[in-house]
Amino acid sequence: MARRSSGCLPVLVLLLAPCFLGYAIGLPVLALASPALVPYIYLHDPAQFAEHRTIALSTLAAAPVLAFLLVRWASPAGGRLRGRRTRHAPPKGRFNPRARRPNPVLGYLGRIALLLTATSTTALWLLLRSNDGRGPQAMQETLTLVGGVAGATVVVLFAIRRWDRPYIAPVTLATVRTQARQAEKALRRVRADNVRVERLVAEVSAKLVDAHTRTDFATLRTLHTESYGCADSVYAHYRSVQETLDTMTHTVRSVRMGRWQPTGAVIRAVSRGARTEAAQMRVATAGLAATVASLNAETARNRKLVDQLNIRTAEVKHRIRDECGAVGLRWFEDLEARREAARAAEGKPLRAAR
Repeated sequence: MARRSSGCLPVLVLLLAPCFLGYAIGLPVLALASPALVPYIYLHDPAQFAEHRTIALSTLAAAPVLAFLLVRWASPAGGRLRGRRTRHAPPKGRFNPRARRPNPVLGYLGRIALLLTATSTTALWLLLRSNDGRGPQAMQETLTLVGGVAGATVVVLFAIRRWDRPYIAPVTLATVRTQARQAEKALRRVRADNVRVERLVAEVSAKLVDAHTRTDFATLRTLHTESYGCADSVYAHYRSVQETLDTMTHTVRSVRMGRWQPTGAVIRAVSRGARTEAAQMRVATAGLAATVASLNAETARNRKLVDQLNIRTAEVKHRIRDECGAVGLRWFEDLEARREAARAAEGKPLRAAR
């Protein structure tokens, strides 16, 4: 008989896992606080420092390296510190300090110094409050020390991540007004396109009804060409309007979110000009948002009308193939061949034969 495996190993792993996890978290955290821990042990317990001198000095030397790795991990890859640097520096007259990108070396050194200062200060404050890991409460005091240093580390890394985000210049009143004019112009164009497409859909439908009684290849071919060209031009404009809509929607969202920024609130509280500009910005943004909403509705309607026009255009194409004899069939085959060649040139998959 095969010997049954013992069930003690999983239990042993579960019992030892918290110990390994504690060491894996506690040792790096205490290493970040070594600029305060090592001098404290040297001054208050020289015997223990002499016994563990090599470990203490090695930990002290590893602290900047560990801090560098944490800072690099926390800073966004495309942010102000780690992102690709442009050739032209931002203007020097920016009020916001985030408008200028830091020097990489000085940026890393400053953030490493900030992290080590925060962890060391927290550790020293806890040590001076008798959390030195001695006596009957040694375990509790050690956990308090590790937890405090870990909390300081998380706060500093979170602040670094927020500070190093890519800088986005605030939306100005002139930008909002310019986009509002563009939105009104696009809205007029989309409404005109919708009228034109509605007219063509009605015309194509009427010609299809009339085609049941008589077949006119030239008329149907002209109608198909006009309908197809109209759908193509309207769809191309629809795509450009959709990109413009995305930009304008992002602008409205950015302005509305910017109202809740603490810096802007403070500036508006102390500056009458800032309050006046904020009021003008609210009015301009409200107008832009209303125009964007109308443009969204008209664009959705435009898309539905183009779909209807495409359906009617396909019906005209198949009516020519089925009811205009050999001339219509040859025209249909040439049309399909040209479309398949165009799709192949664009790298699109070929359609099945219809």
